[in-house]
Amino acid sequence: MSKDPHAKRFEIQRLIERSLDLARNALLQQGSFLPGFIAAQPNGKYDIGVAAQGGTQGSNLLIMALKQKASAKQIRAAAVYRDVRVRSQGASEDVDAIQVMAELASGESYNVFQVYRMDEEKLVLEEGREVERVPPVIFAEPDRSGAGTKRWWEFWK
Repeated sequence: MSKDPHAKRFEIQRLIERSLDLARNALLQQGSFLPGFIAAQPNGKYDIGVAAQGGTQGSNLLIMALKQKASAKQIRAAAVYRDVRVRSQGASEDVDAIQVMAELASGESYNVFQVYRMDEEKLVLEEGREVERVPPVIFAEPDRSGAGTKRWWEFWK
C-alpha cells in the first residue's frame, strides 16, 4: 500500500462502499444478511466471504480469521460488515443499521453506520452516514490497544 494519504483514503472508501453494496443487495433479496467481509490482498485482488453463522459469533469468527491473515501479511486491508441495532444520542428507540468496520494495515480504522428501514419490502436508506475513527482490531498491535478503550464490537447485537 502506498504511503500516499489519498491512496489510503481511496482504499478505505472502496472497502466501505463495496461492503455497503453487498449488505444492501442481501437486504433487498433476503430481508437480512449474515456478517461478511472483504479483504484486499497485497497483489490488489480481493477476497469476499460470508460467515457461516449470524450474530456476534459469526462476526468474531470472521475477525479471528482476518487477524490470522493480517499477522501472516496475506492482506493489506479488510472490512467486516453486519446488521445491527443502534440508538442515536437523544433518540428513544433503536433503529436498524448496516455497520462496516474498515481497516488498513497501517492502523487506520473506521466504523461506518448506515441506518435503514424496510417499508413494504422496499429498502429505504436514511440520508448520511455516521462515521467514527476507532482503534484497529484486525491489524491491532498489542501495544496499540489501551486499557479502557471502547471497542466497536461491544455495540453489536
